[in-house]
Amino acid sequence: MAKKDNMKLWQSVEKTDPNFTKKVNQRGGFTAIGAQYQLRTATETFGPFGVGWGVRGETIEKWEDVGLAVYQAHLWYYYTVDGHEVSELHEVPIHSSIKYHSNGRVDDDFFKKVATDALTKGLSKIGFNADVFMGKFDDNKYVNKLTNMNGTWKKEVSDTAKKLNKEDKESIMNFLKDGSINSNNYKKALTRIEELYKSYTNPEG
Repeated sequence: MAKKDNMKLWQSVEKTDPNFTKKVNQRGGFTAIGAQYQLRTATETFGPFGVGWGVRGETIEKWEDVGLAVYQAHLWYYYTVDGHEVSELHEVPIHSSIKYHSNGRVDDDFFKKVATDALTKGLSKIGFNADVFMGKFDDNKYVNKLTNMNGTWKKEVSDTAKKLNKEDKESIMNFLKDGSINSNNYKKALTRIEELYKSYTNPEG
């Protein structure tokens, strides 16, 4: 029987681009991950939100006496496991809580904040941005190494894109700038660049 590749998904999404993180000096200090960056990475992995992955069964319970809001839902996603040809539906429970009112003041964005926090933690359960949750971003050497690695693959992509026509080259550079091409998918981008270049001389191939 073939050995299960249990870490395949985890290892494909565990590294975080430092450009999409920020230090938060609250609760002892921690590294926050850009929510939109996470959404994009999940979309790259599973497909569009609501099609390849999403959230269902959202509920929120308010504990008025302490001003606490408790959010619960299920994160679902389609993913191919152990070489199966068809993606299967999987899901994990997600939850979070937030102080939504204090001293007579209500946080108008509390639902968005608690839902985002729950989603971030839910994605972490299956490996997304695991390096942040494992505390690796507290190590400057690790972050510097990631930053240097990003510089290396970005240079490889931009150098390879130089042989493309102006329009395609600009598209690649814009994808690099907005993070659409990242450390998780840059090899696919390199393959696509080579395919584009070959299409110039062999448009039917």
